[in-house]
Amino acid sequence: ISADGCQEIAKLLQKGDSTLTKLDLYDNNIHDEGVGILADSLRNNTSLATLHLTNNMVTIEGAKSFLQLVNDVSSIKATQESNRTLRSIRLEDWRIAQNVKEQIQ
Repeated sequence: ISADGCQEIAKLLQKGDSTLTKLDLYDNNIHDEGVGILADSLRNNTSLATLHLTNNMVTIEGAKSFLQLVNDVSSIKATQESNRTLRSIRLEDWRIAQNVKEQIQ
């Protein structure tokens, strides 16, 4: 799914009447740009609880988009306004695992 495709999905996630609770985008060739678009669209989403993005082209930079989404520590207000609905984000991928290992060492 290209960045344009992620933008279309984002439009649906941003709708106030969205009732989608799980979104499985497994193995869709989504890159960091698309992941960033999806993360931004979830800032005010109050229905999506599970997002599955395993086996995409997401690096540690893309994964950071979701860290800020669920726990934005840039300010007290940002922390309070972080997404509290999203409970599970699956990003397992050897690229992320390798990058995390490198950053820890």
